[in-house]
Amino acid sequence: MTEPTLQSRPTTRFSFNPVWVVPLLALFVAAWMLYQDWDSQGPQVTIVANNADGIEAGKTKVKVHNVDIGEVTQVRLSDDFEHAIITIDLHKGSDKLLRQDTKFWVIKPRVGTAGISGLGTLLSGAYIEAEPGTDGDAKSQYTMLAQPPLATADDKGLRLRLVSKDIPKMTVGTPVHFHGFDVGHIEDVNFDPQKQNITYRLFIRAPFDTLVNDAVQFWVTPGLAIQSTSKGIAVKMDSLETLIAGGISFGTTEANAVGKPVKDMTSFTLYGSKEQATDNRYTQAIPFIFLFDGNIGGLEAGAPIEFRGVRIGTVQQVPFQGISIRDWSATMLNPVLPVLGRIEPQRLSNISTGDDMNINDWHQLLDNAIKRGFRASLTTSNILTGSKIISVDFDTHAKPVSKQQVAGFPVFPSVPNSFDNLGQKFSTLLDKLNELPLNDTMNSLDKTLQSANDTLNTLNRVSKQIDTLLAEPHTQQLPEQLTLSLQDLQRTLKTYQEEGAVGSQLQKSLGTLERTLNDLQPVLRQLQQKPNALIFESNAAPDTIPSKGEQ
Repeated sequence: MTEPTLQSRPTTRFSFNPVWVVPLLALFVAAWMLYQDWDSQGPQVTIVANNADGIEAGKTKVKVHNVDIGEVTQVRLSDDFEHAIITIDLHKGSDKLLRQDTKFWVIKPRVGTAGISGLGTLLSGAYIEAEPGTDGDAKSQYTMLAQPPLATADDKGLRLRLVSKDIPKMTVGTPVHFHGFDVGHIEDVNFDPQKQNITYRLFIRAPFDTLVNDAVQFWVTPGLAIQSTSKGIAVKMDSLETLIAGGISFGTTEANAVGKPVKDMTSFTLYGSKEQATDNRYTQAIPFIFLFDGNIGGLEAGAPIEFRGVRIGTVQQVPFQGISIRDWSATMLNPVLPVLGRIEPQRLSNISTGDDMNINDWHQLLDNAIKRGFRASLTTSNILTGSKIISVDFDTHAKPVSKQQVAGFPVFPSVPNSFDNLGQKFSTLLDKLNELPLNDTMNSLDKTLQSANDTLNTLNRVSKQIDTLLAEPHTQQLPEQLTLSLQDLQRTLKTYQEEGAVGSQLQKSLGTLERTLNDLQPVLRQLQQKPNALIFESNAAPDTIPSKGEQ
């Protein structure tokens, strides 16, 4: 039997099919594209915004200096539905722009105090502008700015901090002026609820930042200010921009003041006016209580205290609230009103050089002056507005006074002003004139005139009787000497008659006196009813309106 033989198996050979070239090539290209896309991707950033107005996923670009650095990939609401969450994919290498102080804001058309901006986005659409940071590490989440910053990190200048309390809030972008030139603006506004202060962050552009030193002061520049002062009504108007949005000015309020440079974020106080900033320079003051027994209407806080026209102090409180007026007046013969003021010796010295007397020396100087008759009085500085000031000067007739204190403050002795003294003297004169027996005097004059008139009538009758006697026949037979005597007597009597020289002159004088007394009677009656009628004009009768005549 024959054994079976093993047959050899056929050999399988691998052969490359050109058809596989296409999918392999497509797979390689896809992998390469995936690698390129992964390699070109930058960091992903989340931005929290109040709203997503004008922002669309896949369309809104992120730019720095108008160069694309990324794109918005997602826009959604936060979990509490209070904010918009915007996801941004940045290009590779953009991670160097991300720091702690990196800022993002939306560029879109805006109209504000700084003008109109973002008009270029009307056609291209809104985009997100980024300002590269320079401090700190990168973050994965940032907060969108509500407004574009007016100054970027590339702008050179100086940033300051202003603190105000009783001044209305000003907005971001409000200009800062130096002698009328726009040199900066407000960057940020905040409010401290604990201290109840408004804080501002200012940016002063270079090279104007060199104007700021520790000797300058900041005050509000109103666009239009109308103020009634002791010198009259002052009207101040700044630029049109300041008229709309207000402004802040700074400068030195003292001539030849030299200050030292300041660092970033140095704090200054913001005053309501340049006058307030000027008054704040005087740190040394001597407080006094002024007691006035007259009308203090027209005297306001901030009014000057003057010595012969030179300001030496400031009124602080009218009236002074530190004491009870009723309690104080109970100890005085006449009620008085207290006013708090202060004497500021630095107004009479050079503050910048320190060329001023010691405050104790000023205390001694004022005490000696008060002993010599240094007194205060209220003076009307402006008749039109009725504003008053406190005027101090030496009174030669001042009585010696002893030192007094009210609520811990020394009392500055006061006297009535000259106008009040004149009024008191004239009132006393009118009172004495009113006490005179004018009615009895007028009646006596009337009786005297009537008696003189009766005497003249009697003389007239006697003269006529003598004429009749001389004309009779038997009178003609009297001796010639008697006749001559009678004729002389007749001539004498005729002289005293009304037609005679003496009689006519006396009659005229009596008539003039009678007319004068008649004219004085209405004046005397008016003085009895109103003693001050010689000073103040009586109420005039209303003008009579003529009626239309009948035709």
